[in-house]
Amino acid sequence: MKNYLKYTLTLVATALLMSACTDEYEYTPAEAYKGLYIATEQTNVTFQPTDREKTIVVKVVRPNAGAAQTVHFQEVTVSDENAFEGIPESVTFEKGETETEFTVTCNIEPGEDATLEISLPENTYDILYFSGTLKISAKVEFVWEEAGKAIYRSSVFGFEDEVKVMHPQGTNRYVLKDVIVEGYDLEFYLDDDYNALSWPNLQATGYEYGDYGMVYFFHNPASGYTFTNEGNFFRFVTVPVVVYGEGLAAIDDASYESFEWIEGYPGELE
Repeated sequence: MKNYLKYTLTLVATALLMSACTDEYEYTPAEAYKGLYIATEQTNVTFQPTDREKTIVVKVVRPNAGAAQTVHFQEVTVSDENAFEGIPESVTFEKGETETEFTVTCNIEPGEDATLEISLPENTYDILYFSGTLKISAKVEFVWEEAGKAIYRSSVFGFEDEVKVMHPQGTNRYVLKDVIVEGYDLEFYLDDDYNALSWPNLQATGYEYGDYGMVYFFHNPASGYTFTNEGNFFRFVTVPVVVYGEGLAAIDDASYESFEWIEGYPGELE
C-alpha cells in the first residue's frame, strides 16, 4: 500500500510539473461544451400568404459565459432543399456571451409545408434535458377565395341548409363550410371541367353521437360508393360511422347526401 501511495503521489507531482511548463498551450476540455441546447419559439409555425416575412429565429445557448467559442452543427436535414434559407454550418459565441441566434427564411408556397432538423455535435448537450436535435415544421396557408353558395341536403341528419363554398387558389379542392356543425367543413375535388372527381374517404361531421363520440362520413369508392354530378347538382354515397375499438362501426345504412351549387358554380349548367 505504501509503495502504491508513493507511486501515486509521484504521478501527481509529475503532472503538476508538466502543467507548470506548458503555460502557452491552451486546452479547452470537452466538459466546457456540455449543456448546449438549440431552441426556437416557432417549432410548429403556420404562415399566412400575406406575411411579408416568413422567418424563424433560432437560438443556441450555452450554460456559462466564457471565451469565444464556435459550434459546428453535426447535421442539418431539410425535407425540401429549396424550402429554407440562412441555415449556417456553425454558430459563434463571442467572449462573455451565453447565447447566439440566427434567422431562417422560409421559401414555401401557399398550401405547402416543410420540415427542418438541426443537430448539435455529440457530447455537447445533456441528454437528460435535450435530445440534441431541434425539429421545426413550417407551412403556408392557402389563399382562400369564395366560390359561391350551395344548398346542402342531408338524409343522414335530416336537414336542408344554405352553406358557403370556399376554394384554395391554385387547387382543384373545394369545401362546404360549417355544414352540420360550425367549424367542420366537408371537402371535395373537381376535375378540369369542374365535374365531380373525388370525395375523401373519411370526414368528420362535428356531430357527437352519445358516448360513441364523433360521427364521420365514410365514403369508399372501392365498395361502389359514388360521387357524381349533373351540372351544379352533386351527390355522394356515404355511411355514417363512429370509431369503435381499432376500427369503424356504422350507425346507419349507406345513403345519399347532396348539394346544389346555387351561386358561383364554375362549370357548365345542365
